[in-house]
Amino acid sequence: MISFLSPLFLVGALTAAVPVILHLLKREPEPRIKFAAVKLLKHAPVENTEKHRLRELLLLALRVAALVLLALAFARPFFARGAATASGVTVVALDTSYSLSAPGRFERAKQLAKSAIANTPSTDLVGVITFSDEAEIVAKPGTDRVLAASAVDDAVAGFGGTRYRAALSAASQTLAGRRGTIVVVTDLQESGWDAGDRASVPEGARIEIADVGALPANLAVVSLQPLSDRLVATIRNTGAQSRDVRAHLTIGANQTAEVTFAGATRGNTASVTVDDPAGIQADNQRFAVLGGASVPSVAVVTGSGDAGRDAFYVQQALGAGSYRAVGVSGAKLASMTDDQLAAHAAIFLLSTRGLERHGRELLASFVRSGGGMLVAAGPDVDGEVVADVLGSASALRIQAAAAPKAAERGLAPADVRHPVFHAFAANAATLGLVRFRNVARIAGTGCQTIARFTTGDTALIDCAAGDGRALVIASDLDNRWNDFPLHATFVPFLHETVQYLASARAHASEYVVADAPRGAPRRPGIATIADGTRRGAAPRRVAINVDPRESDPARLTMDEFQAAVTRLKPTAGSEERIEARQQEDSQHMWQYAVALMLIALAVEGFLAARTA
Repeated sequence: MISFLSPLFLVGALTAAVPVILHLLKREPEPRIKFAAVKLLKHAPVENTEKHRLRELLLLALRVAALVLLALAFARPFFARGAATASGVTVVALDTSYSLSAPGRFERAKQLAKSAIANTPSTDLVGVITFSDEAEIVAKPGTDRVLAASAVDDAVAGFGGTRYRAALSAASQTLAGRRGTIVVVTDLQESGWDAGDRASVPEGARIEIADVGALPANLAVVSLQPLSDRLVATIRNTGAQSRDVRAHLTIGANQTAEVTFAGATRGNTASVTVDDPAGIQADNQRFAVLGGASVPSVAVVTGSGDAGRDAFYVQQALGAGSYRAVGVSGAKLASMTDDQLAAHAAIFLLSTRGLERHGRELLASFVRSGGGMLVAAGPDVDGEVVADVLGSASALRIQAAAAPKAAERGLAPADVRHPVFHAFAANAATLGLVRFRNVARIAGTGCQTIARFTTGDTALIDCAAGDGRALVIASDLDNRWNDFPLHATFVPFLHETVQYLASARAHASEYVVADAPRGAPRRPGIATIADGTRRGAAPRRVAINVDPRESDPARLTMDEFQAAVTRLKPTAGSEERIEARQQEDSQHMWQYAVALMLIALAVEGFLAARTA
């Protein structure tokens, strides 16, 4: 089937009528003139009238053909095939998360995926995507059903968790605005959507769910915590009946229990395994590095260095999660080295008192080399010192509050997509309940404003400094200028902040598969990696485990899944046009049209010279 990349140029073929019209105008009968000396013309050569007329018709045809070929060349013809002629696209997204690793479940998922391929209309293209923490296009949309089915057969259940956003984003990229269907083959894990998570698909895309079914009764080792004299393993039973495990621990139905292994702290690494042949296989074992800093630390810089006294709320909030607050004074920073400071995941700068030149340079080096720092611009922070630490690139300016008690104001995120507000994406209004009595004025060249006060003043900015970053909040964190520490949002805010600041550095000795550091395999076990935070540091061991959320039996309904999907209007430049351009570029039929046009003009010129 012949198609045209720019069919509007075919209108130019109408110019072929010009030579025809001129030819018809020349067909008026010539007047007869009497000439007496006819005998003088008897010996003159007379051209055959029929031959002359045939030559003129041939010239006319050549001129018309030249104009038509020129219009065809500009229209860019090509033989359309595949996506350029298909009426739609069906994308099969196959869940390969470890919740499908129970016996028979992944085989069931493959059958559903291949059924979806077989039921696709013959005029549609078919593509295949596999997804867990990330999505991968394993078969691009095409007409070959056998190739798509082969991609499904080659898929294997891995160790990642379910992430529907990754699957739908990859499927939308594959559709690229075309009409089509996305078939998601999954077990509808509720943990597949993070809090406030949403995905966008083209407006004309239809989403179908092929349900693999609920999780079977399952035993899972969800945590393994090494203490000084023992190991504490947490084992979850999601079944409807009590289970006995090899550790002689009885776990009630739908309950979680801990088992302690006393004196099991010798050596460098440890693992705990449960026997569960009928359940999910990937969560039957968990690993730990003994003596490692499994809980990342946060350096809290205060006036005295006593975090319990100067930063009580911050210490308690960090301790409520997976972080450990370590108090550091300005005087202590003066005696620390780069390696000692680099051992911390992030820095909270709550006071600049006693912060001398060496301490400032140490903090500046930490940030420039990829570290993250939170600055609370309260009464104990000198703006000039902070600007000196972050350097001229940020041109940070902090001005203390002019009035001791200004009007109270709330907090409003300016960009809820920022990672700091990830936990509040579904209910950002809760941050507005915090009341700020005194605030500082903050600004910086190249800094992004990510939150404002209800008065319109800047509340929180994100500044880049070298390879690192700094967040500056225009108030304190210890309940003197605001009541933030008294609200439930304070703890998740600090945790999201540390996670964001520490994203460029690796400090923990335990990771889930999705967050495995560079150089470590994406599967459970003990891995040895290079320590990128310190020059010349020896490689270190880390434990990589599956995400325990994946073994949670909670499921979504079809309506809940669909409610998390946003339909977007199609954008210009669809996949069909891209595919058509690629096919036209590979065929270059316009060049043949131009060549034929030149030949026609050459022949026309030769005949016109003979006719004249």
